[in-house]
Amino acid sequence: MISQALTNIIKNATEAIAAVPEEVRGKGRIMVRLTASQPFYAVDIIDNGIGLPKENRHRLLEPYVTTREKGTGLGLAIVGKILEEHGGGLGLYDAPAGAGGDQRGALIRLSFRDQRLAMQTTAAAE
Repeated sequence: MISQALTNIIKNATEAIAAVPEEVRGKGRIMVRLTASQPFYAVDIIDNGIGLPKENRHRLLEPYVTTREKGTGLGLAIVGKILEEHGGGLGLYDAPAGAGGDQRGALIRLSFRDQRLAMQTTAAAE
């Protein structure tokens, strides 16, 4: 299920990049980054595509809400549900500014909590 979630987010990133004219965006870029601060882990997918809307961004996690002409609005809702079922969450952010100071693209964060460590902590507290 996590693999499905990652595949969906990366597919969205490729479509967002393709929506920006090549002469404007330059080379398309998708970066996948893992950060860990036990007991939490995050996988960030960062692209230089069209980015996410500023208004009502959180609504993109609701079923049937989309900004794409041919989108179903189910992809992010499904990814959010998969992460929720695994004790995690989904964050939608603007990509950090590039080296040239340009600000375009999205950062999607899939966050998880180490369930084994959480169970050990709970057991120790009891």
